[in-house]
Amino acid sequence: MKSKIKILSYIFFIILLCKSYVMAEKISILYKVENLPITNTDVSKELSYLILLNDQLKNLEKEKLVKYATKSIIKEKVKKIEIENKMQFGDNDKFVNNRLGILRQSLNLNNEGFEALLSEYGLTINYLKKKIELEYLWNRLIFLLYKDKLVINEENIKEKINEDINNPKNFINEFLLYEILYSYSQENNSENQLTKIKKSINEIGFENTANILSDSDSSKKSGKIGWIKENQLSKEIFNNINGLNIGEYTDTIDVPGGKVFLLLKDKRKVKKNLSFEDEFKLSVNTERNRQLDQFSAIYYKKVEINTKIYEN
Repeated sequence: MKSKIKILSYIFFIILLCKSYVMAEKISILYKVENLPITNTDVSKELSYLILLNDQLKNLEKEKLVKYATKSIIKEKVKKIEIENKMQFGDNDKFVNNRLGILRQSLNLNNEGFEALLSEYGLTINYLKKKIELEYLWNRLIFLLYKDKLVINEENIKEKINEDINNPKNFINEFLLYEILYSYSQENNSENQLTKIKKSINEIGFENTANILSDSDSSKKSGKIGWIKENQLSKEIFNNINGLNIGEYTDTIDVPGGKVFLLLKDKRKVKKNLSFEDEFKLSVNTERNRQLDQFSAIYYKKVEINTKIYEN
């Protein structure tokens, strides 16, 4: 019952916002990304989609929320153009349907309820499928471009896992982490942007700032990375977060092509049930995905600089 009430409140919020700020009687073109137009209707749908993924976005001021939705749809158009230059859409139904099912389950809805919810948001299943496929192909492209540049020290990972297995303590630390990633570009002044990020964190909080200013794809989830065990973290990152209190964030940590802030949202001890093989695979995948996320932000900046974006 509570989940239904929350869903209805989100729908009411979106309808009010769209009517009062984004929607207009006449469809108008706001931007062009190369030859792809972005209309006020596109921004409205993007707003609905982003709030569907992350209900915390409704806490943002209207103006900031619309700017974020506009930035998000521009980013999607830039990615689409780059993907079409290098890959083909289609033949990804299995992955797309699986991701769609995960999203539906996260909302605790059956198929009928999910479609009804999307209808209230002004969205369709087909609209979501196109977005999911685009992100899948983008991530695939990043992997193909950067797989040979991944640097994963497997010996260090094995050593750390063995230390944890041989440690007589029955528990291990696990951290709930959020991030704000800033990736360098030729057009950005690094110090000015970092000052802007810190100022924004002080004014509207870490998670809202991640929504608006982070270059990572996790920005759609307020910068949420998730629960990470200490043996899955690099020594540098572990040393930066280990001394934090819950709710505090690190200073900038250097990563390839940029810098990252990390927020310690929560911390807990979990019972050790370590299988060397399972922990090794999980740690390698965690590190690989972390590096690919960073390469994704770097590559997007390069593509964006060479893409013509016009404001009407």
